Amino acid sequence: MARWDEIFSLPVQNPSTLEFSSADLVWSKVEGWRDNVDRVAVIPFARVDDFVRGESSNKECPTRFHVEARRRRALKAPFKPKVDGVLEYIMYWCSFGPDDHRKGGVVRPSRNTYIPKKKNAGRPNTKRGCTCHFIVKRLIAEPSIALIIYNEDKHVDKKGLPCHGPQDKKAEGTRAMFAPYISEDLRLRVLSLLYVGVSVETIMQRHNESVEKQGGPCNRDDLLTHRYVRIQERSIRRSTHELDEDDAVSINMWVEGHRSNVFFYEDFTDTDTFTLGIQTEWQLQQMIRFGNRGLLASDSRFGTNKLKYPVHSLVVFNLDYNAIPVAWIISPRFSSGDAHRWMRALHSRVQTKDPTWKLAGFVVDDPLADVPTIREIFQCSVLLSFWRVRHAWHKNVLKKCVEIEKQAEILRQLGQAVDRVCRGDEKVDLFEQLIKDQVDDPDLIDYFRATWCPRLGLWTTALKNLPLTSLETCAAMEFYHSQLKLRLLNEKDVDVYQRTDWLVYKLGTKVHSYFWLDEYSEKNNFSRYWKDEWMSGLTYWRRALRIPDSDVVVEGNIAKVTDQITRDRKFVVWNPGSQFGLCDCRWAEMGNLCEHICKVINICRKKGTTKPSISSLQYQQALTDLLRCPPHDSLIRDHAVSFAMSVQKQLNALISMGSNNQESRSPFQEHKTDTEVYLRDIVLRNKSKSNQNKSDRASVQEAASNYITDNASSLLIDSTVSVKHVNGETAREDCPCTEMDVDTTSISISPRRLNSVEEVVDGNSFEQSTNTVQIDMVPSS
Repeated sequence: MARWDEIFSLPVQNPSTLEFSSADLVWSKVEGWRDNVDRVAVIPFARVDDFVRGESSNKECPTRFHVEARRRRALKAPFKPKVDGVLEYIMYWCSFGPDDHRKGGVVRPSRNTYIPKKKNAGRPNTKRGCTCHFIVKRLIAEPSIALIIYNEDKHVDKKGLPCHGPQDKKAEGTRAMFAPYISEDLRLRVLSLLYVGVSVETIMQRHNESVEKQGGPCNRDDLLTHRYVRIQERSIRRSTHELDEDDAVSINMWVEGHRSNVFFYEDFTDTDTFTLGIQTEWQLQQMIRFGNRGLLASDSRFGTNKLKYPVHSLVVFNLDYNAIPVAWIISPRFSSGDAHRWMRALHSRVQTKDPTWKLAGFVVDDPLADVPTIREIFQCSVLLSFWRVRHAWHKNVLKKCVEIEKQAEILRQLGQAVDRVCRGDEKVDLFEQLIKDQVDDPDLIDYFRATWCPRLGLWTTALKNLPLTSLETCAAMEFYHSQLKLRLLNEKDVDVYQRTDWLVYKLGTKVHSYFWLDEYSEKNNFSRYWKDEWMSGLTYWRRALRIPDSDVVVEGNIAKVTDQITRDRKFVVWNPGSQFGLCDCRWAEMGNLCEHICKVINICRKKGTTKPSISSLQYQQALTDLLRCPPHDSLIRDHAVSFAMSVQKQLNALISMGSNNQESRSPFQEHKTDTEVYLRDIVLRNKSKSNQNKSDRASVQEAASNYITDNASSLLIDSTVSVKHVNGETAREDCPCTEMDVDTTSISISPRRLNSVEEVVDGNSFEQSTNTVQIDMVPSS
C-alpha cells in the first residue's frame, strides 16, 4: 500500500506542447516488483498518444513504438475494485525489437512457428533486438490518468550495445539508420494527393526529385517506396461510404472505425437528436496553433437546402487570414439547447491537449446562438458576423431587380438601415419602411416579407447587443463557404446528398485533403491536376491590398477600378465606401464581397468621405465606458486608464501618419477628434478621485484585471492590431494598417509599465493620436 500511496501522491504532468517525450517529464522512483525500483511518471490518459509520438521523435535515436501487448478490463465490475486494479495495460516496444533477426540474434520461442519467406528482405533492418520499452497502466481508481513505467529507456540490445540509429556503426547505409515507417506528415501528404486525384507515378516522381536535390536520403521520409503509395491508392479506390444499406447502421460502423476522429457522438434517443462531431488530429493541431489567443468562427448553416443534415463548421484563421476548418458538426438541427453538448466536448479535448489554450473571441453568424453558454465554456468574447445576411440580400436583390440603378439604391438603403440599427436608432421601423417603398418590385417585397420579416426582430437585437466582426473576417468566411461548396457539393448523383454516411466519408477524405493541401507549401508542383475544387489563395480582402490607389477613381456615386490582369477593363462600383456596394465583376454578381468593393472602401476611408465603421464606433465606446465609470479604487482606475492608453499607443505604433495624404479634414475626422477630447475630459473629471480605499491593494489588483477583461476585451478583440501579424510575413509592403482594415486575433493587454492618470493626461496621450488614421474594422454604409 505504501507503493500506491506514493504513486497517487505524484503530480499529473501535462506539458503544453502538442507532443512531448520522456525528457519533458519529471520522473520519480518508487518501489517496484521483486524489490526493483521503477521509474514512473503520471500523465493524463488522453495524452498517451502524444507521449508515444514525442518519444518516437528522439533526435539521437529516431524510432517508432508499437503495441507489443495490451489487456483491457470492463470499467464496471460486479466486485469491489482493488486499489491497484488495472483498467487497461499497454506495453509499447521500440519497433526495432524485441526480436533480433540479425545474424546470431535471438528470436523469442513464441515466434518459432513463423515460417520464413525465401527472401526476407529488410528484416535485418527492422528487428534488431532493441530492449527499449515502457508500460502504460490505466488504473481503476483513477481512469483519467495514466501511470507510465519506463525502466528500459536506452535503445540497446541485450549486450548493452546500440542496435540502430546514428550510434550504431553497423546500421550505416541501411534503413536502420532512420526510424521505421514514414512520418505522419508525409502519410497525410500522400493520402491527400491521392484523394484529390494525383497519380502514384507523379507522387513518386516529385518525391524522388526532391531527394535528389538534397543529395540523397537523410531521414525516414526520404525512403518512401512506390509499393507503399500503390497500396494506399488501392485501399482508397476500394473504399466506400456505404458500409450498410441502413444509413444509421453505416454511421455507427464508421464511428467505431474512426474513434480518433470523433470528439462527440450521440445517436437518436427519446430526448436527444443525432449529433456527430468530427475533428482529425491535424484539425486539432490547427485549432491549437491558430485558435490560441485568436478567433474561432462559426459557419452554422451549410447545406441546409441540399443535404440531409446541415454541416456546422468551426474555423480558425491562419497568417494569411484564410479560414481553416477545425471541426465539423453534423446534426438535424442546431438549437441553442443542443450546442452546449458538443461545445463542452470540443473545449475539453483542446484543453486536454494544451491546458494553456484560450480563445480571444468566438464569432457567431446566427442570432439564435447560445451566447451565454459560449461565454461560459470558452471564457471569451462573442462577436457577430453579418456576412450571411448581406450575402443573401445582395444575391436576391440582383436576382429580383433588373435595373442596376434600382439595385444600387436598394442596397444603399439596406446598408443605411443596418448602420442605424447598430448605432442605436430605434425611432422608426427601418426595414418595414424600406419594404413599403419597393412597390415596383413585388417579387422583392414577397421575398423580404416571407424570409426576413419573421427574423428581423432577432437580428436587430443581435446587432444591438453584440459587437460586429471586421470586414476581413466576413470576406474570409465567404471565401471558405465557397470553397466548401465547390469541394463537397460536386456529385453527379444528387441522391447521395440524402445519406449521412456519404457526407461523413467525404468530409473526412476529399474535403479534408483539399484543406490540408491549402497549407502545403509545395502544392504548386501538382498544378497540372488543379480543378475548380483546388480554389485557394488569398481572400478577396487580401487581394484588394495589391490594387494600387492610382487604379481607383471615385466619381460621385460610382467608382471605377482598373482590372489588374486586363488593364483596358474597368470595373464599376456603386455605393462607394459601403459594404453594401455593387460591382459588375463575376465574384460580386454571385453575392460576394469582391476586392474592388474592398479597395473602394479603403480609398473612401483615407479621404474621409464615409462614416467611421460600426466596429470603430464600438471601439471608441469601449474606451469611453472604461473612463466614464471609474472604479471606487484609484489602482483600478489607473490600471484601466493605462490599459486604454496602451491599446491606443500600440495602434498608433502600427499606423503610419497620414498627414501627407490627407488634403482636407472631413466632418468624420473632426468627429474623431471630438471623441478623443471627450475622453480626455473624462480623465480630468475623474482625477480628483485618486485616493480611495487603498487598504486592500492585493485583492483590488485582481479585480482590476477582471474589470479590464470583462469590459474591454469583449469589444476590442476584433478591432485591434495583432503585433505578431505585423512583425510577420503577412504585414509586408502590401499590408499597411493605414491602407486596409486589419482583423486581429490577439493583442497584449498589459503595458510594460502602468502609468498613472496624471502621467497619461500630462503626457497628452490623447492628443498624440488626433492626426493618425483610425483603424476601422467593419465599414458602415
